[in-house]
Amino acid sequence: MRSRSIAWRLALAFAAVCALVLSAIGVFLYRSLASEIAWRDDMALLGRLEQVRALLADSDSLDALQARPRLYQNMLGNLDSLLLVQRADGSNVITINPRQRALPPVQAISRDQSPQRRDVLTWQAADGVELALLSGQVQGPNGESLTVIAGKVLSEREQMLGSYRLRLYLAVGLGAVLAFTLGLVLLRRGLRPLRKMSEALRGIDLRSLDQRVPTAGTPTELLEPVHALNGMLVRLDDGFQRLSQFSADLAHEIRTPLHTLLASNGQALNYPRSSTEYQEVLASNMEEFERLKRMAENLMFLARAEQAERALDLRTLELHEIGDELCDYFEALADDREIRLENTFSGELLVDQQLLQRALGNLLANAVRHADAGSVISLRRRDEPGMCWLQVHNLGPVIAEKHLGKLFDRFYRVDPSRAEPGDSGGLGLAIVQSIMQLHGGRVRVSSGATGTGFELGFVTSR
Repeated sequence: MRSRSIAWRLALAFAAVCALVLSAIGVFLYRSLASEIAWRDDMALLGRLEQVRALLADSDSLDALQARPRLYQNMLGNLDSLLLVQRADGSNVITINPRQRALPPVQAISRDQSPQRRDVLTWQAADGVELALLSGQVQGPNGESLTVIAGKVLSEREQMLGSYRLRLYLAVGLGAVLAFTLGLVLLRRGLRPLRKMSEALRGIDLRSLDQRVPTAGTPTELLEPVHALNGMLVRLDDGFQRLSQFSADLAHEIRTPLHTLLASNGQALNYPRSSTEYQEVLASNMEEFERLKRMAENLMFLARAEQAERALDLRTLELHEIGDELCDYFEALADDREIRLENTFSGELLVDQQLLQRALGNLLANAVRHADAGSVISLRRRDEPGMCWLQVHNLGPVIAEKHLGKLFDRFYRVDPSRAEPGDSGGLGLAIVQSIMQLHGGRVRVSSGATGTGFELGFVTSR
């Protein structure tokens, strides 16, 4: 489980980053030290060559130089320093080579040339020891041409750099371990709000959807996820409440026709009746079955619409033709109540024809059912920037303000006692809202002294 832990992964990453940074710093310091030591050794060789040149130029004879120990007394006891003064025939005038190392041929710089660092030669002996050598020509006391070879064994330098490398390795390793340990501790403390959030979420179930994740003391980086979680809980709570209310309303709506069917059938079975009376019972039962069928179809449509299972068949339609078809369909029902239908739709609209007809049909059915006798129901179009509004307007009883926000809820009726056999079971306006949601539009209603208007808003510019 540790491999899946965010704290462990981040702590390892933090340790790796620290190790890389420490390594980079260590490499820089190591190379700086190596360069500084190499510069110091090269400067020492250059100075030694100049000193020997001056000493030879000031001396009276070579024999006197060999007899004077002050020439090389500063090198006594130093096994890493080399100094050779050779004649032109290769014989040695002065030899300081404590370990008697064989030296390679070295190109000597001319006596009138000042030595430079580039003249220093680094050579590796057969035993793996490196030497730094510098050779230069010089004029002896009697005008004799001599060659001076100054050298230094670099073992001390390698030992020093090796010890420094070991310390760098230890420092990088200990730094990575320390970074991992501190990072793990700090990350666990930093992730404490997440654990508190998890504890708060574990305490929320179907019976406590009203609880929210506390934001007090929450770090700034976690405030947005906490607000998103609380928003999700609000939506879940609202959805659960709606589902609970829907279940209760559905049970209530189904119970009424079922009780009617059971009562009528029980009475028909308890007492002998004529064939005419049995036919009346069957006709009454058929009305209740039709009501249950419409309710089931409407519920099926709503379920599919919410799951987005229906693909829209968008077409550009002539709105006036759609209005004429709907007016023709509801004309007989309107004539029974002496209501006149007026179609003033115009223009074109990109919509699903069947869904548009169903939405407008549900609104017209409600309008005809609730409009005052002898009034006019009109179909109107009104355009706004980016929106096209289709309105079904009728004159009738004013809908109270408290009901307007609930009209599109399932099974909601302003006056349940006015339910009729042919109505939609309180699902008509809910279907209208689902159709508009499928189209990405809106639905709204207004009611007042000038009448009641239901409007469908379609987006015309994307």
